[in-house]
Amino acid sequence: MRNRGVIVIASLIAAFAASGFGWQAISNATAQEEKATMQPDLAFDLGDDSDAVVRPAKVPIKRSHISTALMYDASRIATGVEPVFQFKDPKHGIVFPQATDVEFMSDTEEGRKIRNIQLTFKVPVSPKDVHDTAAFEAYDEAMYRYVTGVISLINGAGWKRYIALSSPRLEGRGTYAFEPPGYGAPTYVSFPKLFYADPNYKLSFDEWKHLPRGANIVWRWYTDGRFIDLKYSRDERSPDLPVTLGDQLDAQIQTEAAWLDTYGATDDTARAKYQSAIPKYLHAREEAESKARAQGARILTDWVDPTIAGIAPPKN
Repeated sequence: MRNRGVIVIASLIAAFAASGFGWQAISNATAQEEKATMQPDLAFDLGDDSDAVVRPAKVPIKRSHISTALMYDASRIATGVEPVFQFKDPKHGIVFPQATDVEFMSDTEEGRKIRNIQLTFKVPVSPKDVHDTAAFEAYDEAMYRYVTGVISLINGAGWKRYIALSSPRLEGRGTYAFEPPGYGAPTYVSFPKLFYADPNYKLSFDEWKHLPRGANIVWRWYTDGRFIDLKYSRDERSPDLPVTLGDQLDAQIQTEAAWLDTYGATDDTARAKYQSAIPKYLHAREEAESKARAQGARILTDWVDPTIAGIAPPKN
């Protein structure tokens, strides 16, 4: 039986490697757009045989393993490439913009079926002089177009927003945090440095510029037993900091089984632990919604939580 703990460790190693270098970026948005229209260098789906994916690939891929976990890396750091990846979901496929890092994982005990894909996108390059207001205005607009463009790609492919069972069922602008705190209408985010936002809400450019510095903003989708997480990491950008790294955009695409990895070492254990945690999650949601409702928020009472791995949350 597959050891889920090994998979979790391998995933953390891959995520750490990707996050360390993802801030490096292209010199202009035009080059990025031209590359995005090219034929993909990598094209595969979750569930595909990972070794079979490597053979026809147009870019070199580095293969490694920890126990039965297989890890594959096509990145600027590992192999000197910056691939365009096509996610070949049969109903909701996407050709993503160029990436600096494409990594995927499988397990020999699952027939080498790909279960997790991680992307670090090649976003516009950040200016270095924090006092160059004009340069950063242009950069912010380029990042705004880039990130909202990727969100539109995913929405346009038919992916549906996912709200965690522990999160309040809110929508629109109220799912975002802004700075200063009094900017615009009220929002209902408890942790402004990490929040899950509504991907169906179209931020204005002015709202974009007021997203908190140093924040991680995550948009999450779930469709047909698969998850996509898109994470935008916003640079601190302070005159007190000697280096400006720039913003970063990452995506994780995974199966239900991979999503359950953190719950237990085996499939049965993970499903049982997830199911037993549902009442706790729903209680946390109820408390958060009560607080938001008291502040004037509208709760999506008709929201239907999806059945995951055969486990259906109780209906309201």
